[in-house]
Amino acid sequence: MRRLCPSLTDLQAFEAAARHGSFTHAARELHVTQGAVSKQVKQLETFLGAALFSRIRQGLVLTEAGRSYLKKIEKGLDLIEGASLEIMAHKGQGGTLSLTSMPTFGARWLIPRLAAFMRERPDIRVEFLPHRHGYDFSMPELDGAVRFGDGIWPGSCADYLVGREVVTVCHPDLMAVPTTDPMQLLRYPLLHHTTAPNAWSEWFAQAGCDTRRAWEGSRFDQYSLLSEAAAAGFGVALIPRCLVEEELREGKLVIAIDLSIEARQGYYLCYPEYKANLPSLQALRNWLLPAVASGGVPDKHCEPDAATQPAVNPMASGGKSSPVPDPH
Repeated sequence: MRRLCPSLTDLQAFEAAARHGSFTHAARELHVTQGAVSKQVKQLETFLGAALFSRIRQGLVLTEAGRSYLKKIEKGLDLIEGASLEIMAHKGQGGTLSLTSMPTFGARWLIPRLAAFMRERPDIRVEFLPHRHGYDFSMPELDGAVRFGDGIWPGSCADYLVGREVVTVCHPDLMAVPTTDPMQLLRYPLLHHTTAPNAWSEWFAQAGCDTRRAWEGSRFDQYSLLSEAAAAGFGVALIPRCLVEEELREGKLVIAIDLSIEARQGYYLCYPEYKANLPSLQALRNWLLPAVASGGVPDKHCEPDAATQPAVNPMASGGKSSPVPDPH
């Protein structure tokens, strides 16, 4: 379907004239004649069916429609300019890759592994946008997001990364000897994640137990809080193994019962369908997915010193909190 868009030349003429309050000054900036700018603005007004300027003796004054229109197109022109400059600078390769990730997963799993990717591709700069944007692929600057779920999001492509392997963990003093009976876990408080309310119930079902008590216990809205609560002795938590490897190695947490049970949900690298062929995104996928599948993604314990690592540029979140739950 053909987009209902005016000429970019007309938009540039309008923006420059609005900024200077003068066709003459706009013409000087755009290296055209004053008559050309006046004609382009008139063409835009005809296209829109509304006057954008009031012509007065002292110069130009934006109408109400003109002020509203300018505010909305300025960001679009900036994005077009930025995207064009990036392509020109990198010849269609490299550039900036803008991602979002749940805080716990980003800090404990993703960012430590990105260092190896960035050593291989120093031409790609990775930036992290606030996580609240991870569910809004209408934002043109967002290239990809790590999401937690079952891998089905309309309008998005999704590549499974990790997270379906879950473990029951607790403080070493809470359970002196790991149990072999799933029902024995009910002797202790169960700790839940607020956005994975079915996790314990599904775990007990897969373990061959059906109990309504799987719904009882305290709830936490991030896995980082959940693991800290378990380490503090609050009870037994059910957490993706990839998020508590360090605590298990250091002995802050122990596995309460060693059952090989796979959860229905996990972490996925998601991106909008129209960005599937973005070179920087493809570079990350082509590096990350085979490495994850082979178990060869290096973690922070085998990275070089921090002084030799490339910098990841996390953007400050700022703004209001997201209406979308921040599960991890």
